[in-house]
Amino acid sequence: MPSYKEHVLASIIMVFPFFPEVFYVALAVVGASIIDMDHKVNQKNIIIMGLLGVILALLLYIFKLPYLVGVLIALMALLFYISDHRGFMHSILGIIFITGCISFFVLGAYILLSDYNISLKISLIIILLILGIVILNKKLVPVFGFLIIIGLIFSTRIGFNTYYVVLSLFLGCLSHIILDLFTPSGVQLLNPISSEKFKKLAGLTLLGIWGGCVIASVVLYGNNFFIIR
Repeated sequence: MPSYKEHVLASIIMVFPFFPEVFYVALAVVGASIIDMDHKVNQKNIIIMGLLGVILALLLYIFKLPYLVGVLIALMALLFYISDHRGFMHSILGIIFITGCISFFVLGAYILLSDYNISLKISLIIILLILGIVILNKKLVPVFGFLIIIGLIFSTRIGFNTYYVVLSLFLGCLSHIILDLFTPSGVQLLNPISSEKFKKLAGLTLLGIWGGCVIASVVLYGNNFFIIR
């Protein structure tokens, strides 16, 4: 079974050719890390996530902002709590749902912080720190926090794009699934539609699709390998 370090490295490798900026790379790391929250050892973090979702929903409702953001976070926590490890949350539908929920949280937090005229860099740091503390392995949190703070503070080019947020999170989640496909137990990619377990062949296929996208970006954009700027 791949360790959290391997999942982090894989997420960075998969997202970097498309979104090399610190914020989006960090989101991919979050996406890769959240998948294993369906493991029983992470129940404490799941409870914290659920409470965060409820509190966020109440705050957004009070300030007449989209409180669905908090509701989705709480719902996601509930699904993680009741799901078996490598069950629904490790499937294609599962990572699409996870991506949607975290993306709504990021967007909602960004809008809320913007309403209080908090600078973009500080807003992005706050968002990433909240996600990191709740989701990441505790050994990784200090390094993650230090790197994103330094990286964002000294970034000369920074922005916020909702589409990039979604794609970065999805690539991070997908990188986790791909690594797990190369393990003996495999992954139920089509859960809950099918309980069939997919293994190495499916992993190679997904890697091939990713590689094809990278090659296509080089062909289409020439020397500008980083296609999203």
